[in-house]
Amino acid sequence: MHLKPDGVTPVPRAMLISEFLLRPDFRVAPDRAVFVAAGDRLAHEDGDLVVTRPSGEQRRHPARDSHWICR
Repeated sequence: MHLKPDGVTPVPRAMLISEFLLRPDFRVAPDRAVFVAAGDRLAHEDGDLVVTRPSGEQRRHPARDSHWICR
């Protein structure tokens, strides 16, 4: 999954995320896989994956690894 440059992306369907691209050349992996439901919004803040539910509730998931991808 690739997060848009504005930092948030709506999830179109339920999915399990084990890593994602923040930019085309920067990869982030949460400590453990994160289940997100349709309607959840994702953001990368202070090194964490932040999931915001449609109700406004937020959950933070620390990243175990983030790194630039050399091409």
